[in-house]
Amino acid sequence: MSKIVLPAAGLAVLGLALVAPVAPTAAQTQPARPAQPAPAARPAAPPPVVPLPRALAGYAHPDIPASSCRVETQVKTVCTIPAMTAGRYVITASGTSTATADGAGQAVVLIVGGRACGRADRRGTAQSPWASGRKTLTVACDVMILTDRPLEVIVNYADDKATRDPRGPTLKIDRAPWDGVMSAQFYVPPGQ
Repeated sequence: MSKIVLPAAGLAVLGLALVAPVAPTAAQTQPARPAQPAPAARPAAPPPVVPLPRALAGYAHPDIPASSCRVETQVKTVCTIPAMTAGRYVITASGTSTATADGAGQAVVLIVGGRACGRADRRGTAQSPWASGRKTLTVACDVMILTDRPLEVIVNYADDKATRDPRGPTLKIDRAPWDGVMSAQFYVPPGQ
């Protein structure tokens, strides 16, 4: 085995420099301090709270925690929005089942107060069969709330040729930023 010896000038050409040994400083002779832990990552900030318009003075736009909800049966979950609430909320509901036969089906109905907010159905087809396995059907509703009394939000879940999750349907209510729109509805005028 041969050794390669480079003179100091050769090291300089390679971008390396010779450094003369230096006596350690007092700071270098001190024992090393334990590393400080990195600051904990901040959780994602909630959406900004935009104040309600003056017309809604006396109302609040609170978060609706999971503790406001209760599973009543395997087919019904209820959340309660408190009295004197105003603002926009996104409500998400779901139901889960495991198919036990060909052509299994699911349905989720979301009700806010006494008003149906939406319904979704799923059934296995020839193009997309569902004879086995677990599936979750989810629906969402964007609502504007203005209530002087407590308001119930209900999800009803049904399935066919399937075994539903014993924990029942899920229901989550998230506060959304106020955008100033009280109502919007899409339709196609008759005769089009």
